[in-house]
Amino acid sequence: MKWTVLSLFLCSLAFAGQVGIEPVVMTGPEGNQLTYFRINTGSEILNPEGMPPLEPPAAPADTGVLWVDRNHRYGICQSAAISADGHHIFANWYLNSPRADYYRTLGNEVPLWESFGDFFWAYGGQQIGVSRDGSVLTLARQDGAVKWSSSSSYPDWVFPYNSPMTGYSRCSRNGNRVVTCQNGVLTVLRSSNGQVLWSAEVPEPSRLQGIDLSDNGQIVAVTLYDSCIVYEQGARRAAIPIGTTNCGTQYAAALSGDGRLLVTGDYYGYVKLYYWDSTAANYLLRWQAQVGTPWVTGVAISRDGSRIACGTGYANGKLCVFDSSSSTPVMVYQNYGATGAQIASVALSADGSRVATASWGDIATSGTFRVFTVHNVGDTTPLVAITRDDEPGSLFCCDISDDGQFAVAGGKAVHAQRMGNGGEVYAVMIGAAESSNVGVSAILAPGRYLQVGQQTNVAWRVTNYGDAAATFWTHCQIRNSANTLLRHDSILVTALPPQETVSVSAPLFTPDTYDLYRFICYTLLPQDQYPADDTMIAIAKCYHDVRPCLIRPPHAENTVNMPFAPRVSIANNGSYPDTARCLLIIADSAGNQVYAESLTTPLTLPDDTATLAFPQLSLAPVGTYTATAISRCRDDRYPRNDTLRLQFRCTYEIIYDDGQFEAFYWVGRRDNDKFYVRFTPTIPPPYSLRHCRIYTNMANTPFDYVMLCPGSGNKPDTLTPLHIEPNVIAPSAPGWAEFDLDVTRHDSQDIWVVIHWPDNSPAIGVGADATPPIDLRSYFSSNQDTFQLWTTHDWMVRLLQSPEVGIASDKTTEPLRFELAPPAPNPFSSITLLSYSLPQETKIELKVFDAAGRLVSVLFSGSVRPGRFRLAWRGKDSSGQPLPPGIYFLKLLAPDLGLSAMRKLVLTR
Repeated sequence: MKWTVLSLFLCSLAFAGQVGIEPVVMTGPEGNQLTYFRINTGSEILNPEGMPPLEPPAAPADTGVLWVDRNHRYGICQSAAISADGHHIFANWYLNSPRADYYRTLGNEVPLWESFGDFFWAYGGQQIGVSRDGSVLTLARQDGAVKWSSSSSYPDWVFPYNSPMTGYSRCSRNGNRVVTCQNGVLTVLRSSNGQVLWSAEVPEPSRLQGIDLSDNGQIVAVTLYDSCIVYEQGARRAAIPIGTTNCGTQYAAALSGDGRLLVTGDYYGYVKLYYWDSTAANYLLRWQAQVGTPWVTGVAISRDGSRIACGTGYANGKLCVFDSSSSTPVMVYQNYGATGAQIASVALSADGSRVATASWGDIATSGTFRVFTVHNVGDTTPLVAITRDDEPGSLFCCDISDDGQFAVAGGKAVHAQRMGNGGEVYAVMIGAAESSNVGVSAILAPGRYLQVGQQTNVAWRVTNYGDAAATFWTHCQIRNSANTLLRHDSILVTALPPQETVSVSAPLFTPDTYDLYRFICYTLLPQDQYPADDTMIAIAKCYHDVRPCLIRPPHAENTVNMPFAPRVSIANNGSYPDTARCLLIIADSAGNQVYAESLTTPLTLPDDTATLAFPQLSLAPVGTYTATAISRCRDDRYPRNDTLRLQFRCTYEIIYDDGQFEAFYWVGRRDNDKFYVRFTPTIPPPYSLRHCRIYTNMANTPFDYVMLCPGSGNKPDTLTPLHIEPNVIAPSAPGWAEFDLDVTRHDSQDIWVVIHWPDNSPAIGVGADATPPIDLRSYFSSNQDTFQLWTTHDWMVRLLQSPEVGIASDKTTEPLRFELAPPAPNPFSSITLLSYSLPQETKIELKVFDAAGRLVSVLFSGSVRPGRFRLAWRGKDSSGQPLPPGIYFLKLLAPDLGLSAMRKLVLTR
């Protein structure tokens, strides 16, 4: 597939100038998303031509593969983990039909449950949590860290994130703790109820690469692109460098089970082992090894700390295994092909005796080179090997059980460096299964939904995993939410042949009250050698319940006087098709109601969501508002979840995006490339333009210039610019590239912002918001491309207007006087405008003090001519660091005139 005009980069795009792997997504001819992975070596981009997906052949029966799930629905398996006991597999699918799937290793390729949601990308594929026995499962999705148990797709709880940004979630091996890191905050939670146990601040949230933790969850390693920071019980334990700012890692560091040893890898090809020295109170380097070619693309350490494994990339990748005592490898294996054969993930058994490896494999479409192997460490003959002839795609992730008997792998159905999508999950067994083992392999009925007075089947499936025929009892208990036993059924299974499955059933069950019911099915075989697969639990709900789950718009920030149609999403959380009545109220900061409307959803199926579009409104004045959505349905079981509140701001800034980027775009021609955004003022003239900002994916990389222009028909008049700002950069990325303005307008005509790239520019991407409604104000052009409207996103460009003008017009006769005007807006969260006037030339000082009277910032000191002046303050101290929320005082001093003035400021963040 050829590149079109605009090049799209995912949220997980590596920063330009940084060595790493860059996922690239395009829209295919059928409208589905196609992806491939290109490589930034630091000096060039390896970018093979896209190819259509291939039909994967069936896995052969003699490779140790138990089953393969290829029901990808255009999705890619990006993370997979197996429980320490080997019985539970948890995986998540990315790109299309994103979801989390739970499997039984000794079951089949059909997941026992699925939970849909947008989950974050993770290199190495192990940023996913499974406890030792599968009782705790966790992943980070866009709105928060989610914790499930293996018995149900309904989350036990969700720990919400304050704002969208890449996040990861893992759990401790013992299942007591869930650890999540997102947006600069590391949080450790009690897995039983989501209670926060401790939290800590993490620097550089936009460079987060992953987390790992000790078996008990008390020690947590947070990997950033160029460093690893270790925390213990909320306190910062140590910080370890990884590579450099532009050549670090995209793979999480790994901890031993006791947290005493830590291993990192970088894009210079070094794997490094650190040990905790209690005397030095720091992690000290034990050894380092240069494995080369040229990257370390994944690291693992056994739970007992005896073995370290790593992979290399980007071509001709190899597996290296070390004893923790020496930097000399005890094993090197390199039979994954050549071109494109990057090692994507490695995993070790608890004692380090076995190692699993997932590889992209050679880009060739056939061959006996491997994409997945399991070895006894020291033996270069694989116990299990999946070849290109077996698997045409690339594997991104793998994991192995504590005893090394079971493994999981997952990935993409076509090579990572070829355009396409689709994926797979493999369950693998190494060695012989138990000779005497039976278990429940599925609960067939009831399903997820019950209704009072309606009969339902009760059926489950049992399997003989052993080597001889087995006779045994199987049971089903039905319990309510109070754990009261409602019924217990027992069925004798007679002479079930080995490797055979039989379905059993109990009498029909009729729920007589609204409740949450558990169906606990299990087997009892006295000589069973593997009881971990004996029991399975299904949870079915029987009640009415609706809840508001999303209010948007309004967004976090909205423009004063700009009309918008509020939308509220109502989830049917019950087991009946239902309609719901929703009341939406918007109130100002004083609690005064400014909007109230009520609508009813159409009939909505269980676990589906209906979105209501309310009548339009516009808000004035600027300030903080609260939107409250209240839902109701008949016999609502959980009224406590019926109310959802959203606090948001109304600002003078003209905003067409929702504050969340879905992608970064640039024109990509390197020939007079430009983006345009057309702004319509929302306040009457005269007004002034005070600030402009552009969301971008690169730090310290300038746009050639940004221009403000009046309109000429339906285009900008670039021949008569109002302002030109050269070399506009963002100090950190992803983040805002900002500059101040002083442009006064006396009409209500549209204003255009024009962004120009240098012709030799790297791929500086502008944030693109795809959240409806699309405002159709974003354009692009180059010498090859005529001026065109872009219809699928809003460029994330913002323009701050102000009702106060900087210099009086010629018609103003009011004499100048010494005055400090009220700041606007006030309170403020990100920026406020400070205005003052002087009757004569004099020396002034403009300072900010905190509530305790301490000087925190000197905004200006020097001589000033007479006139009216304005500057923007972003709530930062003199060193450029953000100040905490609170009350501050702005003081204007004119010592030579003996005059001063003061204004109160409220910073809210």
